[in-house]
Amino acid sequence: MVNLTRVALLGSLIWVMAWAALGQSNTANDRVEGKDMHGLIVYGQGFAFLASEPNDWDTDTGQVAREYGVNAIFFPRAQSSRSHHVTIRVRLNSKTTEDPQQNMTFDMNQYKKQYPSTQFTDLAVKHPDYPTATKLFYTRNEFYEYVAYVNPGSQFNLVFSVAMSKEKEAATQDELAAFDHVLRSLKFVTQDVQGPPKQ
Repeated sequence: MVNLTRVALLGSLIWVMAWAALGQSNTANDRVEGKDMHGLIVYGQGFAFLASEPNDWDTDTGQVAREYGVNAIFFPRAQSSRSHHVTIRVRLNSKTTEDPQQNMTFDMNQYKKQYPSTQFTDLAVKHPDYPTATKLFYTRNEFYEYVAYVNPGSQFNLVFSVAMSKEKEAATQDELAAFDHVLRSLKFVTQDVQGPPKQ
């Protein structure tokens, strides 16, 4: 039987430790298509960003996303991935630094305190336009968490967190390609001058 408490904790621990989240109550999405744009517009109180759904994945930006504490969550259609509880989650957080590597280092240290057996390795993925820090957090044969921090620019006081979780075994090439697809597709559109909403 799956330990749902541990799964939920692994899915959200990194973000909870790092920053306070943006409010999720008004998060929604619209699908957009065009010559240079396709996918989703994810928006809520004080923000809007673009994201693209990988082929054979489904997206939620409503109740399920709120339950995970994120702005958007992607679910694979493939049963082999679903059986390992694979999800890709995107969340905006308040920015504490312009260097996403500092966020990653902080989280690695906190995660190691919580789960001493956790190991880390580099990932060869990054956003084409925004500074990015990526790592794989894992305990062999238990969990694998692919993590990225993406800074959309100094003009915004928000940062993207992107994570993909998988139980028991490392991600397949198709799953890694989906993670890379979502990460590379992110584009921050707007932020209210008053900044993120207070909770």
